[in-house]
Parts: sequence; structure tokens; C-alpha cells
Amino acid sequence: MGAFQPNKAAIEALVFEDFVQQDLHERAGRVVDVAQATAPVDSGRFRDSIHAEDGSDGEVLVVSGLEYSVYVELGTRKQAPHNTIATALDAARD
Repeated sequence: MGAFQPNKAAIEALVFEDFVQQDLHERAGRVVDVAQATAPVDSGRFRDSIHAEDGSDGEVLVVSGLEYSVYVELGTRKQAPHNTIATALDAARD
């Protein structure tokens, strides 16, 4: 009996299957909801900019395209990190 040889192409293609994409989008939607609910609000621009988008390799990304979102998320010397999106990732576990 030979050793198991996984079909690498089939495994890589799996992420593009409809049922996998549906699951990824549902999980990303939960992350967006939690991130928006817990985001710090001054003007509301950061909160409102958080959204999900498709990546090039089948992944679904939760992002904010604002020029200053990295400073809100990761902090600065003068401002502690908020970790809005990072913390919201727990919502994708269920």
C-alpha cells in the first residue's frame, strides 16, 4: 500500500468553491459587524470604512481603506492601539 499523496491542485481550488466562499463571506460579515460596533468613533469615518472585500487568492479580507486606519488599529507613540479589526476576528470562529 502506497503513501497518501494529496492532490495539491484540488486542495488549492477548494477555496473557490461556492460553499467555501459563502462561508468565508458570512464569517467576514460577522467580523465587520463586530468591528463596526466596537470601533472608536470621532467622526465615524473609520467605523463606516470597515468592510469585507474579495482577495485575489480566494480569501475574504476585512479592511478599512482610510489613510489613517493603521494608526487607529495599531496605535502610535501617543495613542494606544485599538485593535478593532484584530479583536473582531474572534467573531469568525463560530
